[in-house]
Amino acid sequence: MLSMVAAFTGLDWALVGVIVLLLIFLIFLSLAEMGLSRMTKPKAAAMAEGGVKQGRALQQLVGEPEKWVNPLLLSVNVCQTVQATLTGVVASRAFGPLGVAIGVLLNVIVFFVLAEAVPKTYALLYPERAALTTARGTKLLVSFPPLRMVSGWLISLTNVIVKGKGLEQ
Repeated sequence: MLSMVAAFTGLDWALVGVIVLLLIFLIFLSLAEMGLSRMTKPKAAAMAEGGVKQGRALQQLVGEPEKWVNPLLLSVNVCQTVQATLTGVVASRAFGPLGVAIGVLLNVIVFFVLAEAVPKTYALLYPERAALTTARGTKLLVSFPPLRMVSGWLISLTNVIVKGKGLEQ
């Protein structure tokens, strides 16, 4: 196995670097998703009024979940898809045809534990800390115009498929 890693090219190492960055970003997104969903409006308002750092950003996010939920979930989906694909490519290059199975197994174990279970468990245990830690970054991410535009377009498509009252948001 070490000989396989030693045979990695510069491209392989660059892809591994991108995979690690995506892992870190997915940890942030999971922490934000669970932390924000566990935060109440009164608690966020009290933090903002009390001058807590990132309290205002948190209050804005909690007050208007329709502005962050879909862009955040779209970001998670894109990052998970890209990192899974890159993991398969690197594993296939390193281990041949069996590499795809190895990549899938590693992906499920590593990304489930590190990018889903750990940050979401942390956010369940410490929702205020998780929400405050991620509030400003989440607010910046979900206000990114191309992300809002694509997310809005996908929600419009969803509304065509699932008709109902109040789906405009």
